[in-house]
Amino acid sequence: MSGQRNIERITADAAMLRARKNDLRRYPAPDRDGDRLYPLASPTVTPSFAIDRRDTIYAIGSCFARNVEKALEGAGLRVLSREFDLGEIGATLEDGANFFNKYSIHSVLNEVRWALERDTFPGADLLYPIGTDRYIDAQLGMARLDFDVDTILAFRHRYLDALAAVKDADVVILTLGYVETWFDNTLGLYLNVAPPMQAIKAEPARFEFRVLSYHDILAGLDELHALLMKHRTKPLKMLVTVSPVPLLATFRDMDVLVANAYSKSVQRAALDEFLMGKAGVDYFPSYEFVTLSNPTVAWSRGDYRHVSQDVINRIMENVLSRYVAPGDGAPAMSREALLSSVRMLMKLEQFEDVVRLAEDNREAADRDEEVLMLEATAARRLERLDLSYSALGKAREVAPNKPDALERMIMLCRPMRQRQKARALMTEHQAAFPGRTQFRDKVNWL
Repeated sequence: MSGQRNIERITADAAMLRARKNDLRRYPAPDRDGDRLYPLASPTVTPSFAIDRRDTIYAIGSCFARNVEKALEGAGLRVLSREFDLGEIGATLEDGANFFNKYSIHSVLNEVRWALERDTFPGADLLYPIGTDRYIDAQLGMARLDFDVDTILAFRHRYLDALAAVKDADVVILTLGYVETWFDNTLGLYLNVAPPMQAIKAEPARFEFRVLSYHDILAGLDELHALLMKHRTKPLKMLVTVSPVPLLATFRDMDVLVANAYSKSVQRAALDEFLMGKAGVDYFPSYEFVTLSNPTVAWSRGDYRHVSQDVINRIMENVLSRYVAPGDGAPAMSREALLSSVRMLMKLEQFEDVVRLAEDNREAADRDEEVLMLEATAARRLERLDLSYSALGKAREVAPNKPDALERMIMLCRPMRQRQKARALMTEHQAAFPGRTQFRDKVNWL
């Protein structure tokens, strides 16, 4: 067929040779690599570039990008997209970071272009009036801006100044969100969220609901990449992904489950073609990490929409372990990732795995009271009383001002038949926590 473009094309013998060398070629099964899929999926990627711990990061895209930022910042990297001052208007908002959520490729493209080529910024034309000195900027979300136009525009330029740091960051992370979009025919641009109902009622023909196609998404990605390359002075290192956060609701005439499947799959497909021939641009599988994992650990709040922070920490640990060389004396797993992993395994009651993970990361575990307390609980559930007691002792050393570990050690002495040891610990407890008489009165078996 004329115009046909394959994602990849190699000879048959080369394909066979490559398959024989690929240890991850076969889909996991319960009796083979099953732990690579359940309870927490662990898809593997091969980096085409490295991230230095001194590199700066800029994350842009859907709300999932904010989770990525927090995880990376917690891992000790400098995240430029977390460094902003939005002035008077920003101070009135609950979380200024939410203004940086961009839900479609075109809303990302709009803001990056306006930030880097300021003369293209539409200014006051972006504001939809909903009352006296009351406006909505559909590029920023549905927050009501109760300020005059000049104040809002000053805020808008501060916002674009913060976003312009995307050209200075060593690493850019792009997270694609949705393909259900809104278009302003008067301005000739895609909006980030739906326009306010007041604007729709005033000018019904001005706005359109549009569902992006594969080619729409690919063209937007290519345009964004070209814009970044035009304005950057340092090589581009870019990670792209699809947000696992599903649609809250759909404007299409179909089941939201079907609409969401299209939204995510068409963006995931477009990214593979986008990567072709672009040095320093990689895909990382946050979407697969979440959607292939056990829902019990994947989602928080029990709503199937908000990704557990523990899973996000594990995703970013995976990214860092593959892209970032560990620092001198750095543990095999970060504190955040270790604690997140232990919490998830405890939630699934996989106590053997908790004990094994703590042992495999002994140095990091022994410095963290929360990990040690969870290890003690897991060991107790396995009736490994000596191990539980040992973990509690370490937790007490890490956090000597907290009574929990000591009190659990005292209670553990009973099934261990260590009455004399319990009495000695009770003496220490009375000296260290004289006010906790209620606990001591409860230990009537001594």
